[in-house]
Amino acid sequence: MFNLIKSGYMNKQLKSCGKQLAKWTSVVVLVTGLNGCAAVSGLNAAMSIYDMLGGSSVLSGLANTILTSSMSDPRLSSMLSTINPSTATPQITNQLCSLLGGNCIAPFTQQQVAAGSARLTPEQQSAVSDNLGNALNAVTSNTMVRNAVVNSLGSQVSGILGALL
Repeated sequence: MFNLIKSGYMNKQLKSCGKQLAKWTSVVVLVTGLNGCAAVSGLNAAMSIYDMLGGSSVLSGLANTILTSSMSDPRLSSMLSTINPSTATPQITNQLCSLLGGNCIAPFTQQQVAAGSARLTPEQQSAVSDNLGNALNAVTSNTMVRNAVVNSLGSQVSGILGALL
């Protein structure tokens, strides 16, 4: 045994074992880290846009801002003058909540939203889109969330406002 130690054979074996252990440790750390990333990614994928936006209180504020800014917008004010904000805001909130993946019941059918959209001119639809963008900027600074909301809703916000008429 003394001759094996003296010849360096044991040192070579220990170094080789150490290198293998280091490689396996790196693999274990890497796999564990990737699994952690996958879990976080899966969590984000499971979150609805409604949740990413901030839930009911944020969505209610968004709906209120869209409505009040649209009612004061000269391109929309005459059309929306008969709408009562205290009854319309909860309807808009529930419609948006339903469209964005929240657990809400939409007060309007797809047909009612489509018919409401047809009531607005292209200029009025553009005004609603502008007001939606401004309202989103007020509730979130996250560009990805804002884009997700806009992409999910499309032109439906115009239809929702039109359905209120």
